[in-house]
Formats: sequence, structure tokens, C-alpha cells
Amino acid sequence: MSRVNQKTKICVMCGDEKVEGIIIQSGFICDKCEYEIIHTEVGDEKYPFFIQRMKKLWLKNA
Repeated sequence: MSRVNQKTKICVMCGDEKVEGIIIQSGFICDKCEYEIIHTEVGDEKYPFFIQRMKKLWLKNA
């Protein structure tokens, strides 16, 4: 993982164009979504959404 802080990128979670965030397997996750992922409980309704998006990151580069 590396921090991004200069160019805008499209977040793979929310689809928004942002400057700050992380790159995982060449996919960008904005700071807002990263925070939300970290604070989402397994039973939360958004949890499956995050799991599916993360799978796409890993499988895309497999």
C-alpha cells in the first residue's frame, strides 16, 4: 500500500475523484472510504459491498 497525495484518482469504492487515499493492488481507495471500511462491522449492511469491491481489486491482479 502506498499513500497518494498529488494526482486525483477515481475511488474503486465510491467512484468519486479524490486526491488523498491509498492504493491497493493498483486500485485507489479514498480516505473517506478507507475510514468507512475500517469502521464497518461484519453485520453492517455495507459490509458485503466492501467485500465484493475488495475481491475485484485482488482478482483483477491475479
